[in-house]
Amino acid sequence: MKKSMKNAVIGLLTLVAVTTGFTTFANDTKEITPSAELKMIGRWDNQPIFQLKLNNAQAEKFVIVVKDEFGVILHQETITGVNVTRKYQLNTEDLEGVDVTVEVTSTKATQPVVFSIKNNTRVVSETAIVKL
Repeated sequence: MKKSMKNAVIGLLTLVAVTTGFTTFANDTKEITPSAELKMIGRWDNQPIFQLKLNNAQAEKFVIVVKDEFGVILHQETITGVNVTRKYQLNTEDLEGVDVTVEVTSTKATQPVVFSIKNNTRVVSETAIVKL
């Protein structure tokens, strides 16, 4: 019993030491990415509206590029500010089922944040049986 308890304690201490080592290593990287959120907030004229929220404490310059899956730039703009929020409406009739990506690049970041918007259309037919 003592030997199995001793082995369990040694195993636990080894696990803690290894995990702490990886955590410290992961925090030492110098890659900075902008904090951005993209979500669908609704529809207007049957077209989706997306909200892009940039969460930054200090004023930064951001470049926002909206592209289709073939690399064609649909929209590009440069924004400067703190906690900026933008709304975008996609015309899905013009896109005809083509996927879209939104890239947010900060002047302070080493890598852009990329969001992918998949455009799927489907018809659903349901039949329900209800006992009265």
